[in-house]
Amino acid sequence: MVSILTLTYQRHHLLEEAIQSYLLQLKGYELTTEMVIINDSPEVEYVFNHPNVRIINHPTRFSSIGKKLEWGFQQCNTPWIYRLDDDDLLSPYALELNQVYRITHSQKDILRDQKHYYFLHNQYQALGDSINNGNCYSKKYINRVGSFVDRSGDEDNWLTFHNGADIHIGDTGRYTMIYRWGMSTYHISGMGLRPTEEIYEITDRSNTEKGTIYLNPHFKEDYWSQVPI
Repeated sequence: MVSILTLTYQRHHLLEEAIQSYLLQLKGYELTTEMVIINDSPEVEYVFNHPNVRIINHPTRFSSIGKKLEWGFQQCNTPWIYRLDDDDLLSPYALELNQVYRITHSQKDILRDQKHYYFLHNQYQALGDSINNGNCYSKKYINRVGSFVDRSGDEDNWLTFHNGADIHIGDTGRYTMIYRWGMSTYHISGMGLRPTEEIYEITDRSNTEKGTIYLNPHFKEDYWSQVPI
């Protein structure tokens, strides 16, 4: 079983697309997957009623993305946790391929792909490679790591590569994640090792959402048709 863990902050238009990329391939995986969304904006409450999607509206902002991620992992109910940021998407093969990895490499700490599908301004460019190529972490590994670093930016690099993980890297010619860049929004992975206060200041510039927002998962464009088979 696997949880899709998504951290979000003030970007419901992107979050809706991330949720849609999960729902579109959910059939047949209803009993083995869940999507867990962590929102820590005190200004907004997200609502979406679906048995496989759980939104946790945390009343206060976490001290860093590292600590938000640590808390998010603790909310997941499955032995495996796949990290999907709110500005990225699951590929059409994600749940199927991740299940194969979990069955064939169940003793590994982390399951990830050799590549991802790189999109710029919602247009497919090429196969890419980064720290987050659809990383799926075992709960046993997360428990062994213990306390996460209290920083924003590079926390994914620390978690994946600096704690002695036994990693399986899949390279079947199909990959689990669509990695998106551009789209006139911030990307924390491109901010470098700035203090959390500076990163939060940048993310707050787009802080226009307030109150209760009822999410409507959908794609604005047909991303999946662009993914190479």
